[in-house]
Amino acid sequence: MHGRTRPLWLGEIRPGMRLALPAFDCSAELVAGYAELLDARHPVHVDAEYAKTTRYGRLIAHGPLVIAKVLAMLGGVFGEALQVLLGVGAWRFYGPVFVGDRVAVECTVLDVDAAKGASAGSVEIEFRVLAADGSLAQRGTASVLISRAAAASA
Repeated sequence: MHGRTRPLWLGEIRPGMRLALPAFDCSAELVAGYAELLDARHPVHVDAEYAKTTRYGRLIAHGPLVIAKVLAMLGGVFGEALQVLLGVGAWRFYGPVFVGDRVAVECTVLDVDAAKGASAGSVEIEFRVLAADGSLAQRGTASVLISRAAAASA
């Protein structure tokens, strides 16, 4: 878990809370693997010569690749408390993430919803993906189902 030594249980999560997600490299290998896995080989992502002729001037990462990477990192935040991804909300792309860039992620809890006594509840999270130059590249939300900590036995 990203700097955590234990799970982050539902009872510890509050709206406004910032969750620590590590920055990651959008490496050529990562982009090539994604392109291969999903047969997503548009030349703006995989052909450097073609990419030079576009408005971006160089290779860009697939937008959904960045989303998938960010969502995958939630397991490192919540650990075994994370049960399932409930959904991905509105997601917008504001600018490119270039191949080779180091991407930072700001992650904030928007809402926590759990019935009293329920063993788990939904947590809505906002993500802000920052390109290497610090500009906003993507912003979106997702909801996850998080377990409550088991009651301590007496």
